[in-house]
Amino acid sequence: MKLEQAWHNSSLLNTIRRTIEPEIVRLRCKMGIKNKRPLRLHLGCGNQHIEGYINIDFRKTKATDLVCDIVKLPYPDNSVELIETYHVIEHLPRHDLPKTLKEWHRILTPAGKLIIECPDFDADVREYMGGNEKRLGSIFGLQRYPGDSHLFGYNFERLTKLLKDAGFEHIQRREPQDYHAGDEPCLRAECIKGDKP
Repeated sequence: MKLEQAWHNSSLLNTIRRTIEPEIVRLRCKMGIKNKRPLRLHLGCGNQHIEGYINIDFRKTKATDLVCDIVKLPYPDNSVELIETYHVIEHLPRHDLPKTLKEWHRILTPAGKLIIECPDFDADVREYMGGNEKRLGSIFGLQRYPGDSHLFGYNFERLTKLLKDAGFEHIQRREPQDYHAGDEPCLRAECIKGDKP
């Protein structure tokens, strides 16, 4: 068990994986080696593996198919049908999210779909101000390991503006479906790739 944890948690190995694994994907794409099914990405998978998706995270876990930085993905333009990400964008530096959304827009096929779930910052703050100390974890992250801190907070309006600026259209608020919704206020945005980046 300790050896397996070391294999997954090694900073050095994860740095090597983030360098080599995306290059293998790029090489496969350049060689014309295609997946048998349409590409669906689950970004920031953590320990949650979604069947039928390429599960991507910054670090190796039991669920990870590809160790990669989700800010710069190794897929060609217009190659991914669907991107789903659950409780990830709040871990990115505030000024990285606009370029990250443009990157996701780039790799999505025309009318490709993006689904984002994240903490509902406004609801978290209201609950904290009402005396719910547990909301500090929703606001700042649980900080169990490097990268497990929340660097910015989003409400639906703020997220909608960023999505529009990145070229997404038909942005709709939906009921959250991830397991986090049972423990904290969350929001879900679904949108499609528009014509303009």
